[in-house]
Amino acid sequence: MNLGQRDKPQALGYGQSAGRWTYNVLEQKYRTYKRNDALSLSDVHKEEFQLERALEPHLFNMKQKFIIIGNAANEELEQSVDYWKRQGLSVEFLPYRIYKIGESHYFEFFALPYDRHRNPSSIKGVLFDTNASYDESAVWEMMENKWVAAYGGIKYVVDYLQRGDIVFYWHKGAGLIAAAKVTGPARDHGPEARYRTVEFLTPRPVKTEGLNGRMWTNEVTDATGCTFFWAKTIKVPYLSREQADSLLTALKEKFD
Repeated sequence: MNLGQRDKPQALGYGQSAGRWTYNVLEQKYRTYKRNDALSLSDVHKEEFQLERALEPHLFNMKQKFIIIGNAANEELEQSVDYWKRQGLSVEFLPYRIYKIGESHYFEFFALPYDRHRNPSSIKGVLFDTNASYDESAVWEMMENKWVAAYGGIKYVVDYLQRGDIVFYWHKGAGLIAAAKVTGPARDHGPEARYRTVEFLTPRPVKTEGLNGRMWTNEVTDATGCTFFWAKTIKVPYLSREQADSLLTALKEKFD
């Protein structure tokens, strides 16, 4: 939603309305989209956010936070969000940009704070999902071939990476398991996969030994100062070089 000065009362109205939703109301809304899911909303929340135990119903929806999505070139919107943050409203601005490389157009959200002038090809850190929810063997294809890869309808996200980027492999149920530097161009592997070659910066997991969790969500947040949208293959926001180095150091300490 765009939050200009005139839109602020309307946005607050949305927040006030949603803030009164009880757990039962949230569960009903969840069932609107997941009617045949045997899991409850609290169970799904626990699984998605890698929690040790499910939240009690009374702990849901205790606070509201506004995420304002807008064009990175909209400085008035950015200034408006900064103003309401100073007034104590829990609100963040998530800018996006559209750019062209060669003959291809790209749409991208990018890291906080507002790095709208950052070159898309500059070195960054990226938390990258190993596709465990859809194919448990995908992580071993990546480890054995020294790849970072994406599959199916989202295989294009590999093109968001550039040579020199630091990739942190996130495996559902195991946390952060390895880190590597991107070294090769994006290539297709059959019709369903796209990959880039990498050079591992931490010990590479071996299939015969299984996966051992190294870092969990709270530890990643502590090391980077960021919270992430964990449901995406590429977890946004991207990390700056400094944040990536900090996370890499913390991950290496875990291996040591």
